[in-house]
Amino acid sequence: MSASDEKIVNQENKNSVDLMTWGEYEALRNEMRREFRTQDDVLRGTVQGISQKLDTTCETVTTMKDQMTDIHHSLLDLRLAVENLTQQQQKQQQQQQQQQQQQQQQQQQQQEDKDPELQDDAHNARAAPRGNCPRGFAELRRPGRGFEEEDGLGKPKFSIPKFEGGADVEEYLTWELKIEKLWRLHNYTEDRKIKLASSEFDGYALRWWDRYVSAREEDGEPPIITWRAMKAAMNEHFVPTNYLRNIFDKLTLSRQGVKTVDEYYMEMEMLMQRGRVKESLEMTMTRFLNGLKYDIKGIVRHYSYTTMNELLHHAREVESQLADEAKVKGRTTGARFTPRAPPSTAPVPSMRFAPYSTPPSKSVSNVSNTKKSESAANEWF
Repeated sequence: MSASDEKIVNQENKNSVDLMTWGEYEALRNEMRREFRTQDDVLRGTVQGISQKLDTTCETVTTMKDQMTDIHHSLLDLRLAVENLTQQQQKQQQQQQQQQQQQQQQQQQQQEDKDPELQDDAHNARAAPRGNCPRGFAELRRPGRGFEEEDGLGKPKFSIPKFEGGADVEEYLTWELKIEKLWRLHNYTEDRKIKLASSEFDGYALRWWDRYVSAREEDGEPPIITWRAMKAAMNEHFVPTNYLRNIFDKLTLSRQGVKTVDEYYMEMEMLMQRGRVKESLEMTMTRFLNGLKYDIKGIVRHYSYTTMNELLHHAREVESQLADEAKVKGRTTGARFTPRAPPSTAPVPSMRFAPYSTPPSKSVSNVSNTKKSESAANEWF
């Protein structure tokens, strides 16, 4: 065997050792194929799960979008419904107002038919020209500043109080009380209350109300259609935020001072009404007693009382008695320093105006007796 043949044989032996057999190759191929298929199935399952989740998320987003659209449409429908209700309410109020005006005209016509003297007045009132009313004000048929009306039941006529809108808070509160009293006497609609009240605005109040109504219309806000809403707007503008706090401070520091008992009580009661103070009767009586003068309080506190009227009655009595004692003491002090006059034979009309004709010792004894009687009276109180 030649050298080349040996080399070929050795190479074949070496390759047979290093290379795998066909069976081993097929087994390895099948194993790798199974592994690939397994991993592919896992990946496919993962991708499919993610795809399902994405589909679910998209469906949820779509559902939420549809719900938001439905809510938006519902809000629009609700807004339209509210606007329709507001318009219907305004129409009903206008119809009621027209009916009331027709009834009033019929009643007035009946009264004119019964009383011929009223026909001339009614003709003059209808012939009078109407002025231009500002925005938000009533159109009044009758001339004059005050609005007068008779409801056909024999009630007296009345006039709407005028309001100018000054800086005095009490002016507005007094006007509000008068208006509330008129509303309790007459059954008016809310729209008519607003028009009647605003018809007597003057000065600053006139300009403020016209500007306030115009601003609400420009801002798209609903109009003022109730007396309560109008009163709330006026309270917010004409009553300062610290008004009640100032009233409470005045009430806490309230004292009688140089005032009489009645004046002090009226002042305290007025402050409590303005501040809408609600407290027990015992607290009110204690407040009144602590504010009395020292000499009056020292005597009144020993009396027995269960109501405010009894306490006020005792305070009046003590005040009157102390005033009488002060007068008596003043007359006694003035008589003590009356100059002596020479004896006279003229008749004396009264002992009060008689000159001193007794010795000084007797005069001193009379003064000492007077002091004793005053001290005894003071001890009794």
